[in-house]
Amino acid sequence: MAIFKRDKRALPPRIDVDRVTARPVGFNVTGELVNEDTALQMSAVMACVGLLADSVACLPVRTYKLVNGRKIDQPLPDWLRQPNDDETTFEFFHSCISQMALHGDLFIYAPRKPDGSVLELRVLSGNHVNITLVESEIMYHIGNKPIRDVEHIRWWPRPGSLRGLSPLETQRNTIGLALAMERFLSLWYAEGGTPSSVLETDAQFTEEQARILQSTWDETHRQRRRPAVLSGGLKWRPIVSSAADMGLLESREHQLRSIARVFRIPSHMVLAQGDSQTYQNVESAGISFVRHTLLPWITRLEAIISKMLPPDVMVMFDTEEFMRADLMTRVRTQQVQIMSGTLTPNEARTQLGLEPYDGGDDFVMALPGAPLAGPSEDPTKNTPVGVDAEPPK
Repeated sequence: MAIFKRDKRALPPRIDVDRVTARPVGFNVTGELVNEDTALQMSAVMACVGLLADSVACLPVRTYKLVNGRKIDQPLPDWLRQPNDDETTFEFFHSCISQMALHGDLFIYAPRKPDGSVLELRVLSGNHVNITLVESEIMYHIGNKPIRDVEHIRWWPRPGSLRGLSPLETQRNTIGLALAMERFLSLWYAEGGTPSSVLETDAQFTEEQARILQSTWDETHRQRRRPAVLSGGLKWRPIVSSAADMGLLESREHQLRSIARVFRIPSHMVLAQGDSQTYQNVESAGISFVRHTLLPWITRLEAIISKMLPPDVMVMFDTEEFMRADLMTRVRTQQVQIMSGTLTPNEARTQLGLEPYDGGDDFVMALPGAPLAGPSEDPTKNTPVGVDAEPPK
């Protein structure tokens, strides 16, 4: 635990070198340095990574056992309720997804107690962890110090590689181009290299005369909007130029969509222009977002955390909140499930956040010709729906 003391010196960032070009990782053709800090300066990267991390970190975590095909909830271990002394569960899972999304690798430090159970969980920075292969055994180091009890997830595993693909490395030209455009636009607006207007004449002015004319015009008309009096063939011509005229705004939007495509984020979720959504489309897109974007990230975390639990216990992130339809659709679906005998009334009320009632744990079969099961009655003795009962003798 000494490596996690707060009074430790900051570890130097790990510097990787590209095997082909021998250039430091982060180099790209635009000349912009692409690393974790600079990439997060891009609104598109921060929006995509933040959306992934926030969405997964918000999900409730459950542990369960499979008994005859049914998921029986189990109490959460302490290290899942509070992963460590410095982080909440939300912060821990937020860091997990952020590290995978940026570096392509997630390193979780999970020291064990003498009985083999997990003591705590901590996310290690991908910049500080080195991996070596020593006699077919993978070793992890922070600086020169070996560290054990490390669980490793690779975002995009490659055969024969100890590390996963890093989005910051594989997409450094895409992110670098976006950074270069942001820098150019910032300098363009800050320096104001394009003049607002020009004074034209066929007469020959000396440098001093031109400077006096410019100064006089500026002092006379700046923020005054006075009528201008021009003589000697002098003409005033405004210059209208903007980022839109230069096509930069469209290019920025294209880069935003390109970055969103890397992280498989629907465009409307990062407020990209030109992606209009109706209510139904947004609802369907939300379900698609869970299935095709969040589910792979969730599955990786579930697999690695389940390894730390007892063999018959597994962990699950509950995505029901994201998959819910509108209230009317849910009520109608529950009605059909209750009538078909696949859901009890109390189970339906629990899904809606309502209190159960006595007798609501029994299945009610209300389909024509099916028995009606009451709270304390024998379903085999009930009269089928639509059939008149025989009069008592």
